Amino acid sequence: METITTGKRLKALRESRGLSQSQLAKKADINSRVLQTYEQDDRDIAGAKLKTILKICVALECRLEDIVTDEETLTLIAAYKG
Repeated sequence: METITTGKRLKALRESRGLSQSQLAKKADINSRVLQTYEQDDRDIAGAKLKTILKICVALECRLEDIVTDEETLTLIAAYKG
């Protein structure tokens, strides 16, 4: 069974919204190369600046937990939400 990585999840969300990488990067006001590194799992989005992650979430109209996959971050999001 294949693991769903953060990059694969991000790419699937982007594609489900009908956006290319460059379109999402422009909509989120981030560098398209940075987005590409997240989608290819060359860089872990959990280590990105919160502002960058939120820009992507706003552009994709999704929640943080829709793109972040690591357990520690998901636990912190749940604790923050109370």
